[in-house]
Amino acid sequence: MTHPIKSDSRSSTSGNSQSSPAINRRDFLKLAGALPFGLYASQAARTLGLQTAPEKKNILIVVFDAFSAHNMSLYGYERQTTPNIDKLAERATVYHNHYSNSNFTTPGTASLLTGMLPWTTRALQLNGKVAESLARRNIFSVFDEYETSAYSHNQLVNTLFEQFFNDIEEWIPKEGLLLRSSEKTVQRIFRNDADISSVSWGRETQVSDDGFAYSLFLSKLISYLDDRNVNDYLPFFPRGVPTASGTGRFLLEHAINWIAKRYKDIIAPTLGYYHLLPPHAPYKTPGEFVGRFRRDGFTPIEKPRDIFATEEGVDFEKKRAYYDEYIMYVDREFARLYQMLEESGRLEDTWVVLTSDHGEMFERGISEHLTNVLYEPVIRIPLIIFEPGKSSRADVRVPTSAIDLLPTLAHLNGVPIPNWAEGTLLPPHRAAQDKSDVYAVHSVETVMGEAFQQGSIALVKDGYKLHYYFGYPKLQGQERVELYDLASDPEEMNDISSAKSSVTRELLAQVKAGLAQADKPYQK
Repeated sequence: MTHPIKSDSRSSTSGNSQSSPAINRRDFLKLAGALPFGLYASQAARTLGLQTAPEKKNILIVVFDAFSAHNMSLYGYERQTTPNIDKLAERATVYHNHYSNSNFTTPGTASLLTGMLPWTTRALQLNGKVAESLARRNIFSVFDEYETSAYSHNQLVNTLFEQFFNDIEEWIPKEGLLLRSSEKTVQRIFRNDADISSVSWGRETQVSDDGFAYSLFLSKLISYLDDRNVNDYLPFFPRGVPTASGTGRFLLEHAINWIAKRYKDIIAPTLGYYHLLPPHAPYKTPGEFVGRFRRDGFTPIEKPRDIFATEEGVDFEKKRAYYDEYIMYVDREFARLYQMLEESGRLEDTWVVLTSDHGEMFERGISEHLTNVLYEPVIRIPLIIFEPGKSSRADVRVPTSAIDLLPTLAHLNGVPIPNWAEGTLLPPHRAAQDKSDVYAVHSVETVMGEAFQQGSIALVKDGYKLHYYFGYPKLQGQERVELYDLASDPEEMNDISSAKSSVTRELLAQVKAGLAQADKPYQK
């Protein structure tokens, strides 16, 4: 595994400079600790009078993990989950029907970073990577004249960063923005095997819901020591301090402050991709949002149990409420980031993108997103783009997808669009008559280097959404095909595949042709 710290002639970081201090109550909302060398260099440049306005606009991509458009008041959700983002949207381009290209982090993020569909990247497995031959085809390599910076709380994303390492000039290790913990120490000691060490340490020290741990003595000792490190924050987080994995705990405030500081001090055109864990489970929101939706009278539409349902006895109403409360944490912190960027003047020369890697769902007997289905809540995600200096709102309602972001950002900044990008320009930057078919692909069991044997594919086209499922044991050798009219049936309750058989055949043929083309290099 490559060391996740990059050095070159323009910016340099070191293991010591990336250490993240504990944040005490006094500086809970302040940036703490040492920053990458590039930030100090920029401060020195300003002192010497060397700072000049960049010729190209900066790009800031903020990804909140598992953020479903379905649960945002911005998009019509009955609960007021995003009051701050709702207001900020008056200064942005808001995409109302934007889709992830998959339903969990690895394929969804890979498509966002490469502009290619999951059946092309083959980053399909949990913690997988893109096909090695495609490793240099990523957003960081496209913007090679920019300073490139990346961070994620999510280890699955860091696995992709590891693969794109040669094109990322400043990759902040995951533990760099975590609070002090035993896991953080272990990751530093075994930096070259951070992912394996994190999993192994968690297995030894984490106590499961049923009270089991591989080492009962060590788990209790480590739990005690780690709890001491976060005691100051427990009054602010009644359900516990947010966790990234294992014992890795964090404050979203810390990451937001770091990003704002990073952009305040840049002196060269910069592209930053920052993938933050909330509102991904576990839903540990600050106390001010706990209970916000208790007994609010909201009743979601009752939907039939799906064949891929896995949950029994789950309180879906409670989990949905916890998730909605956690979204309010994201809403508050993104608004704070926006305010800091505005105060520093960075909104005048920076494209700011708010989006996600996939959604979340609490229906049909399925909780969260580790599922084979591709219903709207798990793949329809936010996309809000703030244009430098723009203060008016535009709304885009045609379907768009994550693979469209890379070519659009390249186009807007005078960077050549790579011929391997499979996305198209986002409206309003493409001709009105141009249409873009939207695909979502899931096939977690497909082995790298082999053709699809089972999978889930959705196609959104001309107002319809086709679902295609194949190869799963539960299907008993049959294919499952569904068709929905999203305009009249956005909740996907009325399968019209039989009533609209000609449309179903046409879209299914298109899906199968695309899959066959993507599978060609892997046919034996």
